[in-house]
Amino acid sequence: MNSKPNQKSVSVLIVNHNGGQEILKCLDALYNQSARLEEIIVVDNASTDDSPQRIETRFPEAKLILLEDNLNLSKAHNIGLREAISDLVVILDDDVYVDKDCIPHMYLAHIHYSAAIVCPRILLYPENKIVQCDGAVPHFVGTMSLRHAYQPQEILPAEAMDVHACIGACRLVDRKLIIANGGFDEEYFFNFEDLELSLRMRALGYRIICEPKALVYHDRGLGTPQLSFRGMEDYPEKRFFLNLRQRLITILIHYRIRTIVVLFPPIFLYEMASLAFAFQRGWIMVYLSAIVSVFKARSHIGARRRFLMKNRIRADRQLFAGGELPLARGFLRRRRDRKFVDILSKILDIYWKFAWCYIG
Repeated sequence: MNSKPNQKSVSVLIVNHNGGQEILKCLDALYNQSARLEEIIVVDNASTDDSPQRIETRFPEAKLILLEDNLNLSKAHNIGLREAISDLVVILDDDVYVDKDCIPHMYLAHIHYSAAIVCPRILLYPENKIVQCDGAVPHFVGTMSLRHAYQPQEILPAEAMDVHACIGACRLVDRKLIIANGGFDEEYFFNFEDLELSLRMRALGYRIICEPKALVYHDRGLGTPQLSFRGMEDYPEKRFFLNLRQRLITILIHYRIRTIVVLFPPIFLYEMASLAFAFQRGWIMVYLSAIVSVFKARSHIGARRRFLMKNRIRADRQLFAGGELPLARGFLRRRRDRKFVDILSKILDIYWKFAWCYIG
C-alpha cells in the first residue's frame, strides 16, 4: 500500500461471520487501496466455516481477533474500536468491496468538514451502476429511509453533503469520539445499530457527511442466514423479532417525552400494522417475545436515555423526517398489502406535516 502525503493514519475494522469468499474479496480490495492503511483488523464472530483459516493463510499481516462466541455486531465493533491504533477507523461489512480511492476520499471529507462520521456512496455489486444509498434519513416511526436508493449513479450529484444517518455497510468514524459518547449500543444484536448511532451523534451536535466520490460495492449475495433479507426469499422470523425490538428501544432512548406524546397516534397505527403482519405470519409469540425483551432491557434503556437527554443539543424535529414508509424491497408481495401500506404511509405523512412544529 502506497503512502500519501499528509495522510493521517487510518485503521480498518471488519466483523466477519462465515464470510466465505466475500471476506477474502473484501480484504483484497483493502490491500489495493491507493493510500497507506495503518492496520486491518478482522474480528471474527465465532465463524463455523473456514474463513478465519483462509484469512490467516492469505492475509497474515491482518490482525485477526477470534471470538469464542457469536457476540452481537455492536459488541464486536466495540472490541475492534478498542484494539485500533488510529484515531480514524473505517468500519465495513465483510461483503463490501472498497474502490481503490475510497478511503482517501472519506479521509479528506472528514478533515474538510470535521465530521464524526463519513459514509461513502454504496453501489450494488455486481452491477456497480445502481446506488444502494447515499446515507439515510431516520423516519419518525423509528426506522430509516435510504437516500437515492436504487437510482442510477450517473444521474446523482457528486458533491459531498450533510446527511442525517448512514447504514452500517461502510463508514469512517472518529474512534475516540464514538467511544467517548457510548460506543456502539450493545443491546443491538443486528440491524438498527447504525440508526441508533446516527441519531445519537447527530443529537449530540456532530456531523455525518456522505462523500459520493468515495465508492464501495455491496455484494448482492445471500447475506447473513436468518437475518439478511434480499427481497426474494421469505422474510426471516429472527429479523422481524430484532427489528421490532430494536425499533422500540430506539424510540424509548431517543424520543423526548413530548415527541412520544405528539407522535403516539401514528406510532400506534404503525405498531398495529406490525402486529397484523405478525398475526398473518403466525408470529404472535415472536411479537410478544420482542415486547418482553424490551421490558427486560429497561435499565439499559434508562441509562442510555439519561445520558442522551443530559447532553443532546438538537431537537427531535431536526433529526427525523416523514415521507413514504421505509420497507425493504420485496417485503410486500400481495397487491392488497402494498395498497394498504401506501394508504397508511400517506396518512402518517399528513399527520407528520401537521405535528412537526409541536415536536420537542
